[in-house]
Amino acid sequence: MTQAAPGDEPRDEPVGSGSAPDQAVRDNGPGEQATQDAPERHATWKELFFDLVVVAGIGQLAHLLHDDSTGSSLGLYAVLFLAFWITWAGFAVYGDIAGDDARTPVLLVAMVGLAVMAASVPHIQPLADSPATHATAFVVAYVALRWFAGSVWQRGKVVLDWPLAQQGFGAVPWIVSLWVAAPGKYWLWTAGIAIDLGALLMNSAERTLREAQERIDRMRRVGRGRVAGADLTFEGARTDDAHLSERLGLFVIIVLGEGVIQIIDAASELASWDMTTAWTALGAFVLLALVWAVGLQYGVAGIPMLKTGTVAPRLVLLVHAALTGTLAALAVALGQAVEHHGETLPTEVRILLCGAVAIYSAIGVTTALLVGTTARWVLGWGVPSIAVPTLLLFVGADLHVAVLVWLLAATLFWLVLPSARPAGAAGAPLVARRRGPRRDPDLA
Repeated sequence: MTQAAPGDEPRDEPVGSGSAPDQAVRDNGPGEQATQDAPERHATWKELFFDLVVVAGIGQLAHLLHDDSTGSSLGLYAVLFLAFWITWAGFAVYGDIAGDDARTPVLLVAMVGLAVMAASVPHIQPLADSPATHATAFVVAYVALRWFAGSVWQRGKVVLDWPLAQQGFGAVPWIVSLWVAAPGKYWLWTAGIAIDLGALLMNSAERTLREAQERIDRMRRVGRGRVAGADLTFEGARTDDAHLSERLGLFVIIVLGEGVIQIIDAASELASWDMTTAWTALGAFVLLALVWAVGLQYGVAGIPMLKTGTVAPRLVLLVHAALTGTLAALAVALGQAVEHHGETLPTEVRILLCGAVAIYSAIGVTTALLVGTTARWVLGWGVPSIAVPTLLLFVGADLHVAVLVWLLAATLFWLVLPSARPAGAAGAPLVARRRGPRRDPDLA
């Protein structure tokens, strides 16, 4: 466990990139030290039970776009999804680091709060005042859970891979929004989310460690030598890469499950079926299967093209937020595609469908560039996977729904061809197959 005395200087190199002896042991939870020979951890029953609230939350958030996928609704969806995801991730990181010591009451309280947030979503409308009880309940639950997620850590523990455990400034705009009418309150929510995402992007493990040291130094100066200040130390807590990858991958599976539900619900509500119904629904399912293959068979944590141990955990979490938000929107678009079988898609639905596939591909290309790939792959597979769905945004207005869906599926199929996989991606496991320390490639 990383432990620093009040006067120690923070290390200049990224945490976890010390000498071999320094890397022999890595902190994976209170009272637990994982070595190279330690058995691989998997999601516990209480973590899986906690994730049930994600099933409900994703369903409510997806339905937010079902009847209206215009710009204002998309913006509100993005803010609400990220608020829900940030809350879930805070407790997922807690469970990951605490391991068997994770307290069940903590996760149950978090489930109740997330359930309140999910239940509030359908009544929050863009560009208009929502029912006061629903919007207020969402904000209060979010702010309370943000505080709670930070308070569960022991005094002096610094969570290096999740800076939001130590930073709550992003909750301030949400609190202020309680006294602001729409649409101003939604802009405050957006500002709060931007602050939190900026903290994830900018606060490397080294910086988090240094800021913790500076806080201790300030407390010692204020304490003027009193015992409480003189004896204060801090511990750096790191995530378990393999276990966190599994949790993130399970979240992606839940989102893909929402896509299956949307397709089935849309087909079940049709008065009659014909060949266009079958081709559209089958194409939608194939597209989801290809998303699964690209992200979970040839990626890590559900993130396409990611390789184990190459990107700092906080950046993996940031990419995961964008990825899952995109896939939840894609799930809605596929359900609407089945509803409109036998005809052309409305413009806003076509934009949602093609835009989601383009963004998903762009995330894969960005990840491939982060972990290192060749110009040949970028030009031969990466660029086409973005260009084709983007082009269909503008020229696909007259295309039959089934044709459009199958063209998008073909785009993702292009990425799973053996020759399309960037170096090191072929056969990449869902989770790392080792629990020992890894070199922390902080990219900030």
